[in-house]
Amino acid sequence: MGAKQGIIYCMEKYINKVFMKDIMELLKKLPDRCVDMVYGDPDYNVGIKYGDKTYARNFSEYIEWYVELAKESLRVLKDTGNMFLINYPKQNAHLRVKYLDNACYEVLDYVWVYNTNVGHSPKRFTTAHRSILHCRKAKDNKFYKDSIAVPYKNPTDRRILQNLANGSKGRMPYSWFYFDLVKNVSKEKTFHACQIPQKLSEMLIKSCTMEGDSVLILFGGSGSEICLCKELKRNFISAEVDAKYHKMIMDRIEKGFIDKEYKLKLRQYDQIFHDSQIELLEPHAPYRIRQGNHK
Repeated sequence: MGAKQGIIYCMEKYINKVFMKDIMELLKKLPDRCVDMVYGDPDYNVGIKYGDKTYARNFSEYIEWYVELAKESLRVLKDTGNMFLINYPKQNAHLRVKYLDNACYEVLDYVWVYNTNVGHSPKRFTTAHRSILHCRKAKDNKFYKDSIAVPYKNPTDRRILQNLANGSKGRMPYSWFYFDLVKNVSKEKTFHACQIPQKLSEMLIKSCTMEGDSVLILFGGSGSEICLCKELKRNFISAEVDAKYHKMIMDRIEKGFIDKEYKLKLRQYDQIFHDSQIELLEPHAPYRIRQGNHK
């Protein structure tokens, strides 16, 4: 059995499965260079509660964990693959300096922009964005412009008309993306505390994978990205440490929709609590974290 056939055989027990375990435990078991894409939206270390648990830790300890997560993720990523990590700018900046800039062929820092009603201050501009690191493991990474092309801004320009005549489907998206946060009333909203808009995840997945490719989703969460992979005919591998979320993910995969059991139900008290959690997600929170502050 050749090396490639060996990896395929080994991966059969992982493909299209969501494991109820810590992602680091799963990563340690995966072989080298076995997935086409890594997608990660880790806990931002700002005290958000997932159910009744919080995973906040000392900031320096968090960055050590983040570096280890990135190392293992790059190890299992194919040389032609791409890794996307969504986080706050400070956390991603530390990760780049500590590890990624030396480990990757190139690291791009994109910006996800959104409207927000919280996190305002009279002492600074309101931050309403998050960082998306795009890690190219090697020079020849796969990337598919036609899958994510957007309409040209000036379609009547003579050069643009020529591009269209030559079969162009549009221009490459810019390095900043506007997508609204997942609102409480959104059809895709679950009781999970932090969800990434599906349209944003879909763009990232389509940008660097084709049907049949394998996507490692580091954190199962609400199951949105996993269900997207299924809809887009991509293989998925994921882990979720919380039993309630894991149950929701498996139910979504089986039924193909979000059962009302997992929809967000807000009474007045719950609304106050939920709003307080959303405020923690705004960028003023992580910049208050200092080394030595344990939660």
